[in-house]
Amino acid sequence: MSKRRAARISTLGSQITSAISVMLVLTVLGAMAMLLAGSRSLSDQVRANVGFIVKMEPGCAAQQLDALKQRLAAAPYVDRYAYADPAAIMAEESEAMGEDLAGLVDANPYGAEFDIKVRPAWAVGDSIVALARSLEMAAGVEQVVTQTAVVDSVNSVMRRVGWTLAAVAAALLIISFVLISNAVSLAVYSRRFVIYTMKLVGATGGYIRRPFLAAGALTGLVAAAAAIAMLAALRGYAGSLDPAAAALVPWPAMAVIAAGLAVTGPAICTAAALVSTNRYLRIGYDDLYMK
Repeated sequence: MSKRRAARISTLGSQITSAISVMLVLTVLGAMAMLLAGSRSLSDQVRANVGFIVKMEPGCAAQQLDALKQRLAAAPYVDRYAYADPAAIMAEESEAMGEDLAGLVDANPYGAEFDIKVRPAWAVGDSIVALARSLEMAAGVEQVVTQTAVVDSVNSVMRRVGWTLAAVAAALLIISFVLISNAVSLAVYSRRFVIYTMKLVGATGGYIRRPFLAAGALTGLVAAAAAIAMLAALRGYAGSLDPAAAALVPWPAMAVIAAGLAVTGPAICTAAALVSTNRYLRIGYDDLYMK
């Protein structure tokens, strides 16, 4: 095997090794992004079930019920609400107690109820308390039942989980840059003599950098494509095992993650190639055997 062919194989091998290393790092980074997206979706689902119950006075007028329905329909903080009339509430209580309450009382002692779910932006203890106080002033309202302790507990847990995942993602991003830089640097290192030879024949720095930057961008793009394919396969496999869990990371979110990896991979590889190429442009011939 000729020296030229051996050098070509060595360069190709270093590029393949670099691409595989970058792909693995991007896959881990993408998986962390999927966890972040899933935790956010889960938080929104939990907050979508947060709200309060408005209990109306027994025998309140139909006009008061209609007025409150119109108010809730127009309120920006209401995600949805369920209305239960007094007869339905009595039937529910009778079923729970195992006895027909209608035969024990002369009149229905229950009033209508509104089970209100607020939008995620208002799913905070203080906001719910303020909303409850405003509704208590409405005509015909007897009581507003809130669960602010549960709301605050859920928000606290979700906030800690979010900050933890964000910190891990930031650490992974830094580690990813270091690992990708090392992988690309190895590929440039294998061609350090080519860089020095080009300098001797009068090539400018920009001319020397151009092919290395292009190779770095291509390596990052190929690695990102492979990482995106692996993550998509993982998402599809998770969907076949547990559709509900996989739905926490919908395909539109996967598209955003894929776009981020498609930009991050080439950007980091190009930056690493630039730093490494500049490094070998500055050193002398004797240093080529030491670096």
